[in-house]
Amino acid sequence: MKRSEERERNIRRVIHTAQTLFIADGIAATPISRIAEAAGLTPTSLYRYFRNKDALVFAAWRDALATFFTDFMEQYTRESAACTTGYEKFVVCMHIYFRIYDDQPEWYAYTREMFSAYSEKNTGSDVNNVFWKYYDKEIPVPALKALREGVADGSIRPDVNIYAVYQCLLNAYTGTTIYENVSFGVSPVDIVQFTGELLVNYIKNEPEALALCNKN
Repeated sequence: MKRSEERERNIRRVIHTAQTLFIADGIAATPISRIAEAAGLTPTSLYRYFRNKDALVFAAWRDALATFFTDFMEQYTRESAACTTGYEKFVVCMHIYFRIYDDQPEWYAYTREMFSAYSEKNTGSDVNNVFWKYYDKEIPVPALKALREGVADGSIRPDVNIYAVYQCLLNAYTGTTIYENVSFGVSPVDIVQFTGELLVNYIKNEPEALALCNKN
């Protein structure tokens, strides 16, 4: 094996090991020595690839987001192929979104720790840049496209402000993921799913109900 190939393999192993430990136990509670041991390296060897823990944390964060959103898009592309309306595509988008977080609820804690811990270090802009690089072009984009398509094909109510719906979706995700909030014992996953279900029911074009609403 070439030295460059071995280096790349070691870097990938360290990143994936760090991700697992960060998500399971938290970033602050996971020292470099533990990551190195779990990856089968010495701390000195690890520092050949990452100058410090922060560099590794951001590398793991970028890789985790790329993996997360790639997974979302693969599922959405596959499952939305059978949809015939924009409304159906929006529903599929929401279902996949909920399913990923049901399967990986620890993502909320991981994301929140990234924002809270690194904002305190005055590197919050770096966290934001990495986060929004992926978030701006993945989940919201298929949802917004589906909303536009649904209004055009008549499956979504024509009186709906799709950008207001879009903003509600963004707020539900970022508000429960990034920021600590008073949830009265309700999990972040439940909050986001409840919001999504409200939106799905609200935007559906049901002519009789819409006519009654307009009449009143």
